[in-house]
Amino acid sequence: MPVEYNKTEHWNALLPVLEEHAQWFNDLIEYLFYHGDEHSIANVAKPTSFAQWVVYANNSDQVQGEIIEKSTTLHSDLFEKSDVLVATVQHTNAKPSHADFKDFVTVFEEFMAYIRRLEKDFMIEGSGIDTFTGLRSKKMLKSDVKRELERLARQGKNFCIAMARIDNFDFIRTNASKSEVDGYIKLVASLIKLSIRSFDDAYYLGGDEFALCLKQADVSGGIAALERLRRELERQNIVMDPGDGQQKPLSMSCCIAEPVESDDVDDLLSNLKADLENSDEEVTDTVLRYRELSPLQRYVKEGAR
Repeated sequence: MPVEYNKTEHWNALLPVLEEHAQWFNDLIEYLFYHGDEHSIANVAKPTSFAQWVVYANNSDQVQGEIIEKSTTLHSDLFEKSDVLVATVQHTNAKPSHADFKDFVTVFEEFMAYIRRLEKDFMIEGSGIDTFTGLRSKKMLKSDVKRELERLARQGKNFCIAMARIDNFDFIRTNASKSEVDGYIKLVASLIKLSIRSFDDAYYLGGDEFALCLKQADVSGGIAALERLRRELERQNIVMDPGDGQQKPLSMSCCIAEPVESDDVDDLLSNLKADLENSDEEVTDTVLRYRELSPLQRYVKEGAR
């Protein structure tokens, strides 16, 4: 019989996850940098509380599958990163490299932040997920970006925001059935999921528009995510053919920005949307075009109008 509990009970079930993982993190750090008889790997047991929560969630009809999938993937990444660190100590008896340790800490921070965010998501109808695409819903975008801006100001953790759209969407809607149009949107959503890291977020804004929030990344890191999306689009090689000789590839355009802590959320998002809408619709030899417009470039552009 399925386990049923309310939204508060969902969060109560998650509280042990935070506590146990915080203790595990401390034990792991002591082992990695002070390993010896007193701090052995035997004292660093991997937490089991998250696996228990997944059982609860799978037995409930109130936790969406997308939430379970994303959190499980993120948790798996966390354990994989920790295994790399432990293997280094066991095989070399030396402390891990800075790069490997930083990768682990990044995923740990994002996992803990994601679990904390679920507290608020569970209090919002729909748990912050767009049921059509499985991405985060439009209504969560502003609050999520605001949270990242606050973290940027507090901890200096850079992030990027990208706005993306499907090109020639009017052509698609005119020449394809509703089910085909929905299929293209869902396909793009699935390719975006494949292109971002487990702790990044992607949003469906409606129509032909999407947004990506790429955590702890500068513009070059953000562009790397867009390059992964481009490769996925190329691999699919989808050509729309309505039968009148107007074959067009399924392609996308994107604008990306690396916010600074003084940015206003509404201005940031509206400027990116305006940049995307003002970009050229015509696609030539690529399935994804992106550009980054700095505040200075935008100022000069607007002053020339």
